[in-house]
Amino acid sequence: MSWLSKLFTGNKRLNEMKVETPQPDIPEEVFIEKNEPNNTAEVLDEEYNAQNNIYMVYNFLSKDYQQSGYEDALAHPDTSYRNEKIKEIQGELGIIVDKAKTFYEDAIRELDFLIESRNRIGMVDVVDELKMRKEKADDHYRKIIEIQKQAIDLGESHRLVISYKRGFQNGMAAIAIHESNKRKF
Repeated sequence: MSWLSKLFTGNKRLNEMKVETPQPDIPEEVFIEKNEPNNTAEVLDEEYNAQNNIYMVYNFLSKDYQQSGYEDALAHPDTSYRNEKIKEIQGELGIIVDKAKTFYEDAIRELDFLIESRNRIGMVDVVDELKMRKEKADDHYRKIIEIQKQAIDLGESHRLVISYKRGFQNGMAAIAIHESNKRKF
């Protein structure tokens, strides 16, 4: 018998000495996840986007402060309080517009980076989609700037202010009517 045949047929004694060791039972749960995947990062991103985009500004601008003004007049029938509340509403609008501006500035920077990096590796379809998203973000940013100029810089947040003043005046009128009804003439 040649040494090659001994090498490939193996040693009978060594083959007989091999002892099979039992494999441990590993539960299926270790390797297979049966629950729904946890996408909390995506949910947090969606919540952040919803809280800081242009629709948040539109929601704020569409609020009706008439009931708030009415209740404030009943609780604090003082025009100085009304003026402070109007400044507070305008300040809140300024904060919301600033948040939206920052959101879109960050989004545009991020999209620029993604467009450039995906363009370098030749991902034409992805680049086209990213460019479309960037155009949309640019449009929203321009609208935010326009809202800022009209509503804050020029002081034309008048729809909100008029709504609040109307409610406040109605509250003051209700107080006057109530007071006059208490006295019988």
